[in-house]
Amino acid sequence: MDFTLLTNWYDQFKEGYEPKIIRGEFYTETAKSRYTNTDNNVNIRCDLASGIKKGDMVIASNNNDVYILDWEITLQSNNAPSRALRCNFDLTVKRHHPEITDDRGYLLKEEGDDIIVDALPANGYFYDGRNARYLASNGTPGIAPEVNALVTVQYNEQTKNLKVDDVFKWGSDIYQITDISVAGLNRAGTSGCLSLQTIQKPGGIYDK
Repeated sequence: MDFTLLTNWYDQFKEGYEPKIIRGEFYTETAKSRYTNTDNNVNIRCDLASGIKKGDMVIASNNNDVYILDWEITLQSNNAPSRALRCNFDLTVKRHHPEITDDRGYLLKEEGDDIIVDALPANGYFYDGRNARYLASNGTPGIAPEVNALVTVQYNEQTKNLKVDDVFKWGSDIYQITDISVAGLNRAGTSGCLSLQTIQKPGGIYDK
């Protein structure tokens, strides 16, 4: 079927954008697992002339589902294969800033949140190794969440600005980024996938 190819997700919102349509197909994954997120892993092979690379995003023409190609492409004689990771939520990442004043104390910018990543389709799942939602530690007051969400995103003009401690909402909970892995980028560091490790933030109501 047809796929819309996006080397940068945000290109489609720029003036003069013309969609690039490629041909490809999903094919059955022979290995099945009970572990989280395996249902979102799909094998894909595209036309040799498609020019796909790891980190590209594709939109399926049959249902408009969005996928991230998170495997390096090793060209075969008649196709370009990869893995398509289905996006299961839209990621909006925010960063809090204090009020900003000039040298004379005049307010330049009120305290608030900046949007670092705006509504980017991403794949997230919860780490299977955690068997408790909250953890109590000796010498610390109260309990803290131990829920870890692992998120895969395209490396692009917005995600390259991500930093540890940035936050996002998924469902009714808030998650804080604790690590940003660049292991999925190409050698030049210009394209590929970022892997975010996050932890659920304790307390509070996030209604923005």
